[in-house]
Amino acid sequence: MVRLGIVALGAVVAGLLSLSEGHASLHHPDDPMAIPVSVEGVPEPLPFDEFSRRRAVLTNVLDPNRPLVNPNNPTEKSDRGKVADRIDKAKKNLKRTPEQSTALAVDLLRFNKPDEAAGVFRRREGFLANITLAHVAAVQGDWGQAFNYLSIANDPEDSPPPATIPGITSAQLAWQLKLNTEPLKKLFESRLKESRAKEARRKEGLPAELPPDDELPDPIFPVSFANTIGGVLAPDEQAKLPPDALAIVQQLVLWFPGDPRLYWLLAEMYAVKGEFVTAQRIMDSCVGGFKYSNRKVLMQHREAVKKAVQDAIVPDPVPPEPPITLRTVWIYFSVVAAIALFALLRAVVKWKRAPSR
Repeated sequence: MVRLGIVALGAVVAGLLSLSEGHASLHHPDDPMAIPVSVEGVPEPLPFDEFSRRRAVLTNVLDPNRPLVNPNNPTEKSDRGKVADRIDKAKKNLKRTPEQSTALAVDLLRFNKPDEAAGVFRRREGFLANITLAHVAAVQGDWGQAFNYLSIANDPEDSPPPATIPGITSAQLAWQLKLNTEPLKKLFESRLKESRAKEARRKEGLPAELPPDDELPDPIFPVSFANTIGGVLAPDEQAKLPPDALAIVQQLVLWFPGDPRLYWLLAEMYAVKGEFVTAQRIMDSCVGGFKYSNRKVLMQHREAVKKAVQDAIVPDPVPPEPPITLRTVWIYFSVVAAIALFALLRAVVKWKRAPSR
């Protein structure tokens, strides 16, 4: 259910940034969107193509302009259409269990209907309800309430998490619970701090929004993105990253598929791993799709990553022209002289053998 909480948070992020940027994805038993975790508890980042496919499903469901049927096959429902059907079916069940209510709320959040998601729970008790409502409040822009719900959900005495959740393994649940109390909490704290700072500026009659030029990725990890070498985090900064940093950010992005700052952070994690082609692809999306070309650090890192990609493309070697040396000249004229001498001798022989007249 950590995932659920995070989903709501994704929505929260969307609310903070803009509705068009997308909501987070919550846990759903039929569509958990969970990063694989081994039985030993080690998360395994998804291959980027599979990660992109999952993120595309979430953004398709979020977009109200997407059709409910597959344009290429009118008899088949689209990603958004499948979620719409699940919502309609769940609403008809008036005796939903807490797990079923959670699934409905998750689908409503994914479907860009946070207000309806907030009214799903009859009782605001237990882990599932609180983690979901934390995300609902965030999507609605009420960061204070969102943080309160998250704090309750993270308190094992007030809201003990379930032993199992349909759709994910016990190892995935344990790892997601850890994310809920660490990276997710840091993300909530950071966004809440920003929200309060905006409100303080507004009360002073100042513009609520600061110029975005100096904006950085969310401080999920204790690193400085100003301390880089060639656009990549410096070695001493990389040492501060947890071993599962890439998996963490992948999961956060799947929980918040439309959040540009988290997506940018994912690009930085790929750059750290030396996967510059993927890092450039994500950064290009942030600049083009999210209009982030006014973030100075992003643009600097993007140029450095592009150069790293270009430097890695080595053209097929062309054999160099052999150098012309004095020895080469002597060999050339010796061969020419030999051919000329041979031709002369042959002509003399023919002349002697010719019959006299």
